[in-house]
This record gives sequence, structure tokens and C-alpha cells, in this order.
Amino acid sequence: MKITVLASGSKGNSTLIETENKNILIDVGLPLSNLEKRLSKPFPKIDILIITHTHSDHIKGITSLLKKQKPIIYTSKDGNLNELISYENIKYDKEITLENLQIELFDLSHDVPCLGVFLKENDQELVYITDTGYIKEKLLKKYQNKTIYILESNYEEEMLNHGRYPYNIKQRIRSDRGHISNEDTGRYLKKFLGNNTKYIMLAHLSEENNTEEKVKEHVQEIVENIEYKPQGIIICSQTEKKEVTI
Repeated sequence: MKITVLASGSKGNSTLIETENKNILIDVGLPLSNLEKRLSKPFPKIDILIITHTHSDHIKGITSLLKKQKPIIYTSKDGNLNELISYENIKYDKEITLENLQIELFDLSHDVPCLGVFLKENDQELVYITDTGYIKEKLLKKYQNKTIYILESNYEEEMLNHGRYPYNIKQRIRSDRGHISNEDTGRYLKKFLGNNTKYIMLAHLSEENNTEEKVKEHVQEIVENIEYKPQGIIICSQTEKKEVTI
């Protein structure tokens, strides 16, 4: 399984997962031409497009993709995607099985209906969680000790406190329906990581209220103090792709 985070941040999000038999795209937050440039090759045929939610940084490229390809779209039934685009093949299943590929979609806590993704191919397991104010305890238990985590680490608390955002925006970001802080990401990683975990990809960093250095500080501190140490910690970017193969 090859995972390519093509873009991650407030200006556009998209992740390509290439399995043995299927290509899966999680969100399409940039035009197809931009994604092709990031990939440095023609964009592959997408079999499944998962739309986690309908904020523009996750769907702004959907029209350009659908002009050239006709994937099956899976999304939240309450997300109103079918009101934003005219497309017949939109499905709302939460559990999808295709040959040796298993996909589970689960609800997160955001200010619009939003989904997380679990994907399993053979013995390789991926958990994708961004755009949520917190992670429910039942999810922390269910998706513990998986191969790779793509997990939001959106803001640094002190940077948000002293930043230029209005008070109401700050409150929205740190609320249970907002985003996850670096501190909370570290706390969740303590519960998620196990001896099967190979990689952590930290995603959806705020340009205003976070830095790669701050994320690394928190995550490195966590990893140094737990028994199970992953092979790689990757900070995802708004401007360049980050790849890993498991």
C-alpha cells in the first residue's frame, strides 16, 4: 500500500492511497491539475473517492476531477454533498469490502458532518483522522495499534492564544467541534501507538497557529517516552507531497 499526502492544510487537502487493486482518494481539495503536478505523473484512475466533509478545502477540486473520471463517491449522508454537485454515484455506506480491501467510515466531531477513515489491505491498516475537535474513546480503543496513522495536529495552544484570530474563531478552533491541538495529538498518540505501528503522518497544520518545529517537539517527546517507537514520523505539507509505502 502506497500513501501519498498530496496536500494537507487550510488551503486544500487530498490523500491518494494506492492498493493492490484499487486507487482511493480521500478528499479533493485542489484542482486536478494541481494534484497532477504534485504527483509528477498523470493522475491514476480513481476507483473510490471519499469526501470526509464539505468544507471548501476538502472539495474545491471535485468538479475538475469528475470532468475526467467517474469514481464511486462515499461520504456522510448528512453532509449535503449531493446538493453541491450533480452526480449519480454517491453512496453513504459506512462499511465497504472489495476483494482483500476493507474500508470503514466513522463519524468525527466537527462543525459540519465529518468522517474518519479506516482502511485495511491484508495485514496493513491505516487510520485517517483530521478535522475533529476530539477523538472519542471508543475510536481510540477500536483503532489502537494500527500500521499507520494520518492524524491531525492543527494548532499550538500558545500560538492560537496570542495569534491574530478574533476571539470567536479561536473558540471555534479549540472547541469539541473544531480541531485538535498539538498537545491533544500527543495525548491521542499515547493511546493509539503499539508494536504494529510503523509510521505517523501529522496533518492539517495551521499556517497561522502552528509550525513543523512545534509539532516535532510534542511528538518527539511522546515517542521518546513510550515503549513502541514507530519507524518514521512525517510532517505533512500544504505545498508538497509526502509519501510512504507500507
